[in-house]
Amino acid sequence: MKAETLVAIYAAIIGTSAFLLNVRMWWEAGPKLVLTLVSDGMTVGGGPELDEKDLILLTVTNRGDSATMITNMVLFEITSPWQRWSIRPTKSYVIAHPQLKGYPPNIPSDLEPSKRWTGAIRQRPDLIINMRDGNHYTGVYASHRDRPYLMRIPVRKDKLPAGTESFG
Repeated sequence: MKAETLVAIYAAIIGTSAFLLNVRMWWEAGPKLVLTLVSDGMTVGGGPELDEKDLILLTVTNRGDSATMITNMVLFEITSPWQRWSIRPTKSYVIAHPQLKGYPPNIPSDLEPSKRWTGAIRQRPDLIINMRDGNHYTGVYASHRDRPYLMRIPVRKDKLPAGTESFG
């Protein structure tokens, strides 16, 4: 092979690699929200007037490289995969005040890179008999995306009293 051919092949490989790296950087740019759910949460330590039990706590972490704004916290009842994919819940609720007792309102909230946001859902037996039946999802809407970030609330497993065993 001639030297010109080798240089052209080398230049084509380098150019293609640079293009693919730019595509990857473009794909990975922006906010990346990661949700963590605590389905049997409680707060302790703020005094008896601030302690709470039976909370669903949602923590959102921005692992991306740009900021976004958390605009709403939601609770959806979704009974089929189609409803989940198309975001067409059977019932939907907006959690207007998802902050813990003793904290200032946290909606809307700017979420900078490497920062966390926490929201809480309290039990409302008059509206929802059982949020932990496996058909409920909680999540947030953010300003950079039209679809919500959702996480399924797991089914509550009854806890056995100390000293007992389950064989089945």
